[in-house]
Parts: sequence; structure tokens; C-alpha cells
Amino acid sequence: MSAAATTAAPAANDDVAHGIVPLSTWMEFVNTPQSDDDKNNFERSNKETIIRKTTVAYGIVELLKRSKKLEDEQIQIDNFVVSVSRKPTLSWDDVKGVGIISSGLSLMIEEPSYLSALLEGEDSDGRIVGRCLEVEMTSAEHLMMPAEAETTLDNVWNDYLAGMNVLAAEAEESNRCHLIARLLYELFTHELFPADALAVDAASTIKEPTQKRAKPSHDVSSRENLMLPRAKGDFDRAEIPFQIPCIVGMQKLGIPASICLMTQNLLECALRGNGGGQLQHNAYESLGVLGEDLHLLLLDPDRFLFDCQNHSIDKGMQLLYREGKLYGRDKDETLITDAFCRVSRGKSEAFFIGGFSGSGKSMLVNCLSDRVNSVGGYTIKHKFDAISQEQPLSGVISAFNNLCLMIKGGDRPVIAKKLMEEFGADFSLLIRLLPNVSVLFPELVNPAMIMEAGDAMNARSVSFTLLRFVRVVSSPRHPVTLFLDDIQWADSTALDARIETMKFRELEMCHVHTTKLSLAGLDQSDLNTMISDALCLYPRICKSLTEIVFQKTKGNPFFVLEFMQSLQSRGLLRYNSLQKRWVWNEDVMRAEDITENVLHLLSSKMNGLSDNVQTLLRVMACFGSSTTLSMIDYLGESAEYAGVRNGLEGALSDGFIVKDKEECFQFVHDKVREAAYNLIPDSDKKKFHYHLGKVMYSFCDGKDAGDTIFLIASQINHGKEWILRDDELRIGIAELNMKAGKKALDGCDHETAYSYLCAALSLLPKDHWENHYDLSLRLGFLVASAANSTCHYDKAIIMLRKIIEKARCLDDQLPSYILLSQSKCPCN
Repeated sequence: MSAAATTAAPAANDDVAHGIVPLSTWMEFVNTPQSDDDKNNFERSNKETIIRKTTVAYGIVELLKRSKKLEDEQIQIDNFVVSVSRKPTLSWDDVKGVGIISSGLSLMIEEPSYLSALLEGEDSDGRIVGRCLEVEMTSAEHLMMPAEAETTLDNVWNDYLAGMNVLAAEAEESNRCHLIARLLYELFTHELFPADALAVDAASTIKEPTQKRAKPSHDVSSRENLMLPRAKGDFDRAEIPFQIPCIVGMQKLGIPASICLMTQNLLECALRGNGGGQLQHNAYESLGVLGEDLHLLLLDPDRFLFDCQNHSIDKGMQLLYREGKLYGRDKDETLITDAFCRVSRGKSEAFFIGGFSGSGKSMLVNCLSDRVNSVGGYTIKHKFDAISQEQPLSGVISAFNNLCLMIKGGDRPVIAKKLMEEFGADFSLLIRLLPNVSVLFPELVNPAMIMEAGDAMNARSVSFTLLRFVRVVSSPRHPVTLFLDDIQWADSTALDARIETMKFRELEMCHVHTTKLSLAGLDQSDLNTMISDALCLYPRICKSLTEIVFQKTKGNPFFVLEFMQSLQSRGLLRYNSLQKRWVWNEDVMRAEDITENVLHLLSSKMNGLSDNVQTLLRVMACFGSSTTLSMIDYLGESAEYAGVRNGLEGALSDGFIVKDKEECFQFVHDKVREAAYNLIPDSDKKKFHYHLGKVMYSFCDGKDAGDTIFLIASQINHGKEWILRDDELRIGIAELNMKAGKKALDGCDHETAYSYLCAALSLLPKDHWENHYDLSLRLGFLVASAANSTCHYDKAIIMLRKIIEKARCLDDQLPSYILLSQSKCPCN
């Protein structure tokens, strides 16, 4: 929140009495050493003192911005007073205002009461929570002038400014910045400002700045081979300290680097015409910008005011991104939150979010989850997969099955009663579709229902049963939010989640309120805020780096993260331990061949990883968007993949994968998975899948693999050309696929079942009816059943007639006759 200024008299009924203290006296008080042997308490006390001084500095700058005419001698410590609480306290927020003695002008520093209530107690973990401050101009009553007179004076002053010579105006602004620099120096060091403070060391005036605004006058590309080594060498040795002696002195006294940098940039204003041209690239342009920087220091002191502590022993200083922060998506967050509020009132809505990969679609939806949970709602998710052979409907069913485990508390009896009323005799179908219903409501389940659960369900029955279930468990008090990610990979059976435009039109025709949102890249302003937060550096200083990053990434958030990490890993962005801030060299960045292809960046980084980590990433990429710890341990027992368990920690620490609460590991982004999958050469992908599946198959042969059977079958099916060369193996893999298909049928996922059963059928030899009669009979009937349930009626008829033709007795033919008579094929 930017500072808001109004002219008003002090409130007569102010609840808190304030005392006026000369600034110099106040400085003596806050600089008195506190006798505290506890190191943590001492450090906190020191930080609170710095915040109090920064608050006073902020008030002085805001007061000077609003003071039309002040002589130079008026801008000094002895001419200011501080308004503090009358109660003796060293609380860091006891500064209530500042004033100028000679003019009688004063300014109150306030925090909105609603923010104080919201933030109360948030610093219980030891962190100092920032405050969003506002200022309000006040003055002695006898100095208050009528509004008309003040307006007239403002007009006269504005006319005067408009007529001033530009150079004279700049000189006056530079001089005032110099005076404020002197004031900051004395306020934070409690020492007199040195008379030779503007004397710049001769060597420092000829050094190239670490990052520069000026573009080179020569053609970088034409002299690249000559200039780059020299530029790189300078930058490699760029542990440059602050270049003004008094600023170096401030840092030696323990003043935070942010205040030292601010003071130096104020002094740079006065160096513009005094031979300090090399030092003015970050000079302040106005007091308004200075006020914004001070407000930022107070808003988030741990990030911007105090020296960065985000240091890792193994990796050095790390970029400090705000976790879970969505930059530039305020309007989008409002749209999706408003939609949820309408749903909470009993309506149904569909919200489609589109955009390029990495634009933040999933994060935008995830930000809604906390709001849903806070009001007692439920969020279920499923991510469709382009690589996995598992059909989309199974994932949707799994998401609804997990919903059963989220329902708890006093609502269970009510929901149980409603489920029985809704489903009645069809309750066995619900149990078959969603097994967790029996876990949630064991009192509703009896053995007879389980025996009845073998009834056939086609895709339409599955969809209708799920819709009936949601209608019961959802309510205005407990709304259900279904998040389907990457629906472009969904087929028509996944609750008819067709391509976005078709589904969008269908929902509109059904009078369901729909919203379609398309996410673009961040603009330069939002991107600069993101980079400023990551570097813990003033936004004005980050603009030059932001321009380069924007050119390379077009503001795509995920690409920005990877590009910034690439700059850091290549040494083009590094932490200067002397200045205690991040530095970079624009000329080197522009001359370097830095690709904007995020896949290339990720692949290059992955190629430098250990063999164990690379193997783990390849395996996980083959499995899909996620995998479990038990599966990784399972693979680790084999000789071929013994190192995957060891690679897990490296992949986690490098930020390629994350772990959720259910011991499940998933890639942080689809592009990371794509890059990991590209670690396998295209010519070797099928063979890699096949060998991975074969290793898993060797461990589960003759055992109940559970749901892992789908993963094993989908991997090994990539190697059909090798399977067909081994007659014994092809029968075993055919039986594996048949088991996977049967399990999918039991779970009412007919599309997945049909896929696995057809794969099994294709592996049988030509004489399979003669040499593998039982397998052929069972597999043929399962194929016909799955084809019939998925509307492949012609194929179902062909298979049923083939069974009737090849069957050796009536008992073997009878099931096919019955199913044939029930088939919905028009030609039957």
C-alpha cells in the first residue's frame, strides 16, 4: 500500500497519548545498549532498533516530500522531533510520527487498525512481521492555513516549478538527496557525517559497475571473442565492496546492506557532476522513489531490510522466491474466488483455464484449495497424462474414490442416510465403483451387496453413478471442487471432458455458468516484482535484469524460474559477499549465447547430474506424472535399478521433484518431466520402457501385483517387437495384460480394460485356440464384454461369433450366446 497523505488536525479523542522527543535525544535512547545475555534476544533487539530508525527515516522523507520550501540547514538531525508513545517502551512500533522544529510541520505514522488486528501475534515464531504504514500530515493549529489559501500556495509553487530551469531543478533535487544521505548516515551510525564523504577513490571511478544501464557503443557480436573473456574475467573477480569510503564505514558498523546501498545511491545524486559518472547508474531520481524503497523495507524487513541469510552450505546463497505467491494474477484469483463463492451458495459452475505450459494454471487453481478447505469444502484433483497408457476415466474414478476418505465428522450419518435413499438397490454398484464407500460407511455394507457388485456397468452408467454420488455429498456447506488438469489428454469417457472449446459450448447449452480464462506471461512490472523478491533487492535496481529475463522468457513464470537458475549456475548472476547483494553484468548476459528454450536449460542441467539421479528421472518420466516410494523401493531391489533409491534425495534437493503427504513423488512441472523423458534418446525409448517393465514383471510373476499391474503392463507393452520373438514370453505377457484388463473391468474402467485386453489378444500366436484354449476362451469373452461396454459393437459381435465357432462345448458357448443376444449393435 503506498503512502496516502491528507491534511487534518490531530484527533481530539486519540486513545494513545504521544510524547514529543528531539530526534537526537531519541537516538541516544534507542542506541543505549541493552543488558541481555541471550544472543537471540540481543539480535532481535538490534533488529527492532533498526526498524525504529527506518520508520523515522520513512517519516522524514514523506515529510520532506510534502514540504515545499526548506533551507539546507533545516534538513539535519537537530531540527527534527519524534513522536512516541508516552509509556516507556522499546517496542519497535512505538514511533508515531516525526516533525520539523523550525517550520512546525509534523506527520503522523499510522497503521490501519484492521491490519493491526490481522497481523497480531504473527511474529510468535521469532520473525519480525512487517507493517504497512500510512502517513497523515498534521501541524500546530496556529500554523494551519485555510484550504483556499493552501490551494493558492500550491498553484503558485507549481507554476514556480514549471518555470524553473531543468538543470537547476536537478541540482536542487541532488542536493536534497545528499542532505538526506547525511541524515541517514547520522541516524543509523550515531556519528557525524564525514566532511570528505563525497570524495571518491580514484580507482573506483574507472571500474566498470557490476551491472550497468548504459548500452555499449560498439557492436558486441563483432568483438565477442575479444571482449567476453575480459568481461568474464572482470566479473569473476567482482567481489567489489561499496565504493564510497563512508558507506564502507557504515557496513563495518553492522548497518544492513540495504541501508548502506540506499545511502550510497543518495550520495550518487551529488556525484553526477563531480567526476563520479561511473557511480551514478543507480542514483535516486526523486524523493518519491526513496519513499517507496523505505516503505518496502518496513513492509517486509526480513526480506529487504536485513542482510539475507538464505545461505546453504552445499549450494551457497540461494534465490529467495515467495513460496505460493502468484505474481500478476490478482484479477484471475478474484475471478476464480468469486466463482467458488457462487458455488458455495448452491450453484454449479465450470471454470476453464488455458495458457501456455508454465503460465501458472495449476498454481492458480491450487490457490483456491486453501479457501475451499477453510469453509469445509472438498477439493479433488486428477491430472491427465499424455504418456501413460492408463485411460483417463480411471483417474477420474480414483479422484472420486479419494473424496470418500475426505468426508469426516458429524456429517457422516447424514450423508450415509442420503446415499441409501439415493441409490437404494443400486448401492452395490456404487461400492463396486468407489470401494472407499465401504471404508467410510461400513455400517451400510453387507456381504450380499459385495456379491451383487459384479453387475456390468458401461461408461454412461459410471458417469451417471458418479454424478448421483456428488449430488449427495456436496452441499452449500460442503461444496466439492473437481480440478481436472491437462484435459487435452482426456477422452470422451472421462465424464465427457472433451477438448476445451467443445465442452465449453456444451455447458453453455446446458445453462451451466461457465468462465473461460486464458493466462498470458507476466508483464515487465510484475516480473520485476518477482525478481526483486527473489534477489531481496530494491525493484528499481532489478529493472535492467528484468529486461533481459523478459526478452528471453516472455514473462512465462516457470521459464523465468529456470532461466534465473541457469544464470546463477553459470555464474552470470552471483551473490557479492562484500556488498551482501546479488550482482550481474548486463553486457556479458547480452553477449552470451543464453538460450530461452526451457527444455534445453533443463536438459543441460540434468545432463550434469549423477548417474543415479538421471536414472531415477528417466524411470519416473516413464511412469507418468507421479510415482510412489514403494515403487521406487521395489525397483531398487533389482540390479539394473539399484541406484534409483540413492538418486531420490538428489532429485529432491535439486528441485526436480516434490514429495506429497502420501509418500508420492511427482515432477514439479510438466516441462521437467518432458526434459527428463528426453534424457532417453528417441531411438531407445521403446527399449527403455520394455526393459523397465520386464524387470518389474520378473518380480511380480506369480504374485498379486495390485494396481501396480497397470504400470507393469503399460511399460512392457512398448516392447511388442521383442515380445513376439519369444513364444514363451508372449503368452506370459498376454496373461499379464488380461489380468490388467480384468482388474480395470472390475473397477468399471472399460476403456482401460479394452486397451489392455486388445494388447493381450495381439500377443497370442495364430494357433492359440488349439494350443492355448482356456486362455483364448477367457480372453475372448473379456474382450467382447469390454468392446460391448465401450460401444465397439462390431468388434464385440465378431469376437462373440469367433468364440461360438471355436468353443468345444455348449457350456463354453453359452455366455457368448447370452451376451450376443444382449448386444446393442444395430446389425445384431
